[in-house]
Amino acid sequence: MTGDDRTYGFLITALATSAKDPGQILRSAIKKREEGAKVDIFLMGDGVYLIKKGHTGPAPEALAKAHELGCNILVSIDHLKAAGIPEDELPAGAKAVKSPCKEIAWKTMEEWDRTIIC
Repeated sequence: MTGDDRTYGFLITALATSAKDPGQILRSAIKKREEGAKVDIFLMGDGVYLIKKGHTGPAPEALAKAHELGCNILVSIDHLKAAGIPEDELPAGAKAVKSPCKEIAWKTMEEWDRTIIC
């Protein structure tokens, strides 16, 4: 891993629509990590459905690869509960975040050099 020493926050708030593609966002996060960047992937809103058991598509595999590469996977506990997804369904290495808005505000202002929202 060489090249990019910035820190990226990938905020996924939606499932796939004609305008938004979380699969593409996850591929971009993986690419940035492979280039040497520090990467956080934050799932909130409808984005938490990407970890729901039985979810089809590239997301579960991409999240696993991202974790293997060292990306931080953060999940809004409030949105997880609202979606009816038990906390024990979090993928390996994912961290439940109790105050997502506060966490995002802090990371956006103090930690992330770039923020990408889907």
